[in-house]
Amino acid sequence: MQIFAKNTFDAPHLFKEIKYLMVIALPIMGAQLAQSGMGVVDTLMVGRLGADHLAAVALGTSIWMPLFLFLSGVLLGITPFIAQWLGADTPSKVGPFAFQGFWLGLVISLISIIAMLFHTSILRMMSVPEHLLPLTSDYMLGIMIGFPALGFYQTMRSYTEGLGFTRPVLIISVGMLLFNLMANWILIYGMGPIPALGVMGCGFATAIAMWSSVLMLWLYIRFNHRYNETRLLDYPSMPRWDEIKKMSVVGIPIGVAIFFEVGLFTTIALFIARLGSTQIAAHQIALNVTSVTFMVPLSLAMALTVRVGNSVGAGGYQYGKYVSIIGAGCTVVASFFTAGIMYFLPGIIAELYTDQVEVIALAVTLLHLAAVFQISDALQVALSGALRGYKDTQIIMPITLFSYWIVGMGLGYILSLTDLIVPAMGVAGFWYGLIAGLSMAAVLLGWRFFAINRLA
Repeated sequence: MQIFAKNTFDAPHLFKEIKYLMVIALPIMGAQLAQSGMGVVDTLMVGRLGADHLAAVALGTSIWMPLFLFLSGVLLGITPFIAQWLGADTPSKVGPFAFQGFWLGLVISLISIIAMLFHTSILRMMSVPEHLLPLTSDYMLGIMIGFPALGFYQTMRSYTEGLGFTRPVLIISVGMLLFNLMANWILIYGMGPIPALGVMGCGFATAIAMWSSVLMLWLYIRFNHRYNETRLLDYPSMPRWDEIKKMSVVGIPIGVAIFFEVGLFTTIALFIARLGSTQIAAHQIALNVTSVTFMVPLSLAMALTVRVGNSVGAGGYQYGKYVSIIGAGCTVVASFFTAGIMYFLPGIIAELYTDQVEVIALAVTLLHLAAVFQISDALQVALSGALRGYKDTQIIMPITLFSYWIVGMGLGYILSLTDLIVPAMGVAGFWYGLIAGLSMAAVLLGWRFFAINRLA
C-alpha cells in the first residue's frame, strides 16, 4: 500500500487517497459493526423477557461499556507509533513496543473489574429501583469474568490495525458475533440440560465470546507470515516502564476522551433510572442503535489515524493535513446516510426491540433527536482520529470534558430533570444536551486541527 498520496486535491489523487483510506476502513467498519452487533443481539434477545430485563442490561452496560471503551482508547495509543514507524521504514521497533500493551491492558482490566464490583452501590446512589439490582448483578457477573480478555484482544487488534492488516479483526469479529448469538440462545432461554439463565446467561455468553476472540486472534498472528517483520509475539518481556509511559502519554487522553463521550451516553441511563423501566428501555434502544451507527464514523477515524500516521512519518504535517481533510469529508458524507435511517425509519427500528407501545413511542422520539447530531458526531470523531495520527492527543481530553460533560450533560440534566428552562422533559432532554455537546466538540476539535497545522 502506498504510504502517502500526492498533496493535491485534483480528482485522480483525491480518489486514490479515498481508495487507500477505504482499504483500511472497510474491514475495521465490518469488525466494529460486528462487535457492536453483540450489544444489539443482547438487547434484542433479553428484550423479549420484558422491560425489567432490558433495563437491567441497560444499567449493567452503562457501567462496563465506558470502562471497556476507556481500555480500548488507551490501547489505541499503540497505533500511531506503529503507523509512523512504518511510514519512516523502521518496522523493527514495532514488536517490542506493542508487546508492552499486554501489560498495560491487563492492569487497566483488573482496575476496571474492581470498579465493577461496586456496581450495586453505584446504582443505589443513582436511585435505581431495588427490584432491578439483582437482575443487573446477574448480568455483571459474566461481564467481569470476560473483562481481562479485552485487554489482550485490544492490544493485538491495535497492533494488527496499525500495520494496516485489518481483515483478520473483521473475520474474528464476525465469528465472535455468531458465537455470541448461539451462546445467548442457549444460555438465556435454555436448551436440553442447560437451564434458562436469563440476563445471567447473556453475561456469560458475552464472556465466552470475549475469551474466544483472544484465542482466535492470537493464533492468527502467531502463524501468519505477514507479521514476520514485526513479530509481536516473539518479544515477551517483563514490563518496560519507559515504553509503557510513552504508550500511556498518547493513549490515556484517547481513552479518557472516549470514556467522556460514551460515559455521557450511558450515565444518562443512571440519571433516568428513577423515571422507570419504560424510559430506561427506550433510552437503551436509542443508545443501542446510535452505538451501531457510530461504528461507521469511528471506523473511518481509526483508519484515518493509520493514514495520517503513515503520512506524517513519511512526508510531514502537510501530507497529514491533506489526508485528514479527505478522511473527515468521507466521514461526514457517511453520517448523512445514518441520519436518514434514524429519521425516516425509527418506528421499524424500535419494533425490532420490543412490542411495548409506550417504549416504542418514546424510542421513536429519541431516534429523531439522534439523527440530528449524526453529522457533528461524525465530524468530531474524524478530527479526533486525525489528531491521534499526529500523536497530538493531550488537547482532546479537556475539549471532550468541556463539550460532553459541561455543555452536554449540564444542559441535558437541566432540560430532563428540572424546570429551570422548560418543564422537565424526561429522557428526551438529555438527548437535546447530546446535540449541543457533540456540536461543541466538533467546533473545538476543528479549531485544534487547523491550529496545529498552522504551527507545523
